[in-house]
Amino acid sequence: MNRIISILIFYCLISCNNKDSLKNEENAVQQVLNFYNGECLKSKGFELENGSNISFYELEISNSELLNLKSQNLRKHSANIAYLFYSNLNNEKKNYDKIKVKINLSDGDVQEFSYSSDDLVEVEKIKTYRNQIVKNIMDNDYGSLIKMFDDSVSIKQEELSDLFSSIELQYGKVVKTQFQGFEYRESNNFGEVIVLNEALLYDKTALSMDIIFNKENMKVIAIEFN
Repeated sequence: MNRIISILIFYCLISCNNKDSLKNEENAVQQVLNFYNGECLKSKGFELENGSNISFYELEISNSELLNLKSQNLRKHSANIAYLFYSNLNNEKKNYDKIKVKINLSDGDVQEFSYSSDDLVEVEKIKTYRNQIVKNIMDNDYGSLIKMFDDSVSIKQEELSDLFSSIELQYGKVVKTQFQGFEYRESNNFGEVIVLNEALLYDKTALSMDIIFNKENMKVIAIEFN
């Protein structure tokens, strides 16, 4: 009798854990849909990679007006989709080694991307620096912003101040910011770098800004407006 009770308790624990896991996954998918709208097909499984079993979760996005409008920047947006999903998984992050993203455009074009959990964890860490950078920009605190640059970068506080002041003169104040994805790039002087893309909503317009980080020390090596 005790053994039967123990088995039932064990089964209940598994069932509850599975329900929590599904709830976290559904919430993470919803965060993606809140951003991109459209439709999302979900699948998960395992695949063999370099002799090891790799667990993955795939999101297939269709009928997204935003992605159709931004079809030239799908790599950035696919990274944002993967990050939105992964960062909202909570305790379920450990269940997946890779997040796959498949984007179906209205013209029939289909593009597929994948991101390792290691990459997504790295971006989660670097977003702490991103948050401080955005705060410094919104506060016009260029003294603090200049300290976040790599020592090898030749830039003065006055140059940063002049850059953002000239933008404010044209477009007004920054009223809102939004993280919109990331990518890895090869550079001549720093090897592989991480590029975080940010949308800055000013009083009169929205601008796209890239913050480029040195992977070795998480210092900024460039801020570029597209």
